[in-house]
Amino acid sequence: MIDTSLIRNFAIIAHVDHGKSTLADRLLELTGIVKAGSHEEQFLDRNPISRERGITIKLAPVTMKYHEYTLNLIDTPGHVDFSYEVDRTLACVEGVVLLVDATQGVQAQTIANAYKAIEKSLVIIPVVNKVDMANAEVSKTKKQLTDFLGVKESEIFEISAKTGLNVEKLLQTIIEKIPPPQNTQFPNSNFHSNTNDKTINDNLLKSNNHKVENSLQALIFDSYYDSHKGVIAFIRVFEGKIEKGQDVKMLHTGHSFKVLEAGIFKPDLLPVDRLDQGDIGYIATNLKDIHSVEIGDTMINMRHKLPPLPGYKKVKPMVYASVFPTETKDYLNLKKALEKLYLNDSALHFTSIYSSALGAGFRVGFLGLLHADVVRERLEREYELSIVLTPPQVEYKIENNEFYEPYAKILILTPEAYLGAIMKLCDDYRASFITMDNKNQISLTYEIPMSEMISDFFDNLKSVTQGYASLDWEFLRYQHVDADKLELLLNMEPIEEFSEVVVAERAMTRGAELTKKLRSVIHRQQFDIRIQARYRGKIIASERISPFRKNVLMHKGKMVGGGDFSRKRKLLEKQKEGKKLMKSVGSVDISKDAFMKMFKKSS
Repeated sequence: MIDTSLIRNFAIIAHVDHGKSTLADRLLELTGIVKAGSHEEQFLDRNPISRERGITIKLAPVTMKYHEYTLNLIDTPGHVDFSYEVDRTLACVEGVVLLVDATQGVQAQTIANAYKAIEKSLVIIPVVNKVDMANAEVSKTKKQLTDFLGVKESEIFEISAKTGLNVEKLLQTIIEKIPPPQNTQFPNSNFHSNTNDKTINDNLLKSNNHKVENSLQALIFDSYYDSHKGVIAFIRVFEGKIEKGQDVKMLHTGHSFKVLEAGIFKPDLLPVDRLDQGDIGYIATNLKDIHSVEIGDTMINMRHKLPPLPGYKKVKPMVYASVFPTETKDYLNLKKALEKLYLNDSALHFTSIYSSALGAGFRVGFLGLLHADVVRERLEREYELSIVLTPPQVEYKIENNEFYEPYAKILILTPEAYLGAIMKLCDDYRASFITMDNKNQISLTYEIPMSEMISDFFDNLKSVTQGYASLDWEFLRYQHVDADKLELLLNMEPIEEFSEVVVAERAMTRGAELTKKLRSVIHRQQFDIRIQARYRGKIIASERISPFRKNVLMHKGKMVGGGDFSRKRKLLEKQKEGKKLMKSVGSVDISKDAFMKMFKKSS
């Protein structure tokens, strides 16, 4: 059995773009996973979308060796839309490196992620990054960290992840300060049990010191689908061992299987003989049904049942959009793609819907606009689907014809110079002031309707503060509001895909905005198009697109035909390809590009 005293499980957490993945690069080089100068930057960001956008969108585990130590690192996303990935990660480690950019200081996600680590009683190693930059404010940043965490300045590391300055010293400190995995056979008595299995619940009453031979207790923290090996489950082993050929069971779903393969991340999958207590690795399940494996479930030995581990809170989607294939025959392919994405993205929720205009599709829930946009791009690029995504909206609750809208609590960190502009902006977006703290930098807490926050609030916050403000948020509650459905009509036909619930005070402005925007994205056609917004039975905004006539076989005033069949065929083929990118809404053809342009809430 492996000596758990030589294992260190840790994560890197930070605000977006503070250097997490670059620090991971240096650690990979120091431990021989990759050779300096011979690999892509942000090596653990394997997803092309993540690389192109310059942000981490998925947690990334890797097992490293440093002298006699085994180091399991999990790199995490920094953007608030993917904070649930941080929650998963922190359940699998004993400590974190809290990274702060010396040119930006403590930001909103720095605070949010640090609180997550504190709640789990993890060891926190505070690190100031980018100290080599000309505009680095190292002393100021360290002061912010001492005030926030209550640590001594001497405990804060100064590094440059880019150049590698002090990174090896940090690695040695990780080994010294982060504890090895402990025996957590029965982690606590307040576990989130989804089972009525009497044997499991009886086991909970046993002494924490009681050992069960050949036991297993492993937490599933991520997964994906492999066409050859079935569902690949990422696990942290808290008790016992797991190896190829072993019979195991998932407590929540109840599915059992024989382990096809066990291994570690290098960061590619590397099979090993077995995974022991304290290890972070993967299991190839050979299960073809993706619903048989759930993130947060506990994996146990078939013969010696232990209680479930705490798992995770269910992630609640904050915005919803409808997704349709532009080709009806791709409905099943879209369904399969969404199911595979759901396997390693537990924040993604979807249900089947039908639209008279767009056909069969799915109502999909996301955590935010970035999450929605990333999922759209993955569907198009990874699964080669041509889709239409309707404008994301928050979901209102309706009880006895009364509307209740979701509210969020937001935390804004900003330099004092922008305080007035931010307070005015929050007032414009129906936000209610809660508290303000002006220690080191201004910290503002507001309550804001989700419908306002997911529009262009964040873009305008960045604009009025010249990019210096940062934002974090969490769902708060539902609150009664004077609201109703704003319908968009094309030639008097209601278009559900462009309709939304709007509060009364925003109805006129929103109606005018949507009709003008829809007018700008619909191509002229061979008949008159009237675009109208209707609210509480009244037309409150209207636009018109005048008709034109065009014959695709006309070229320079002459009909292409007869002896020029190849030219005629090319024109018809081009027209056919164009129709693939069109959806007929009522009697009006709307291009896929038009739907995508309507994705953003404002121009």
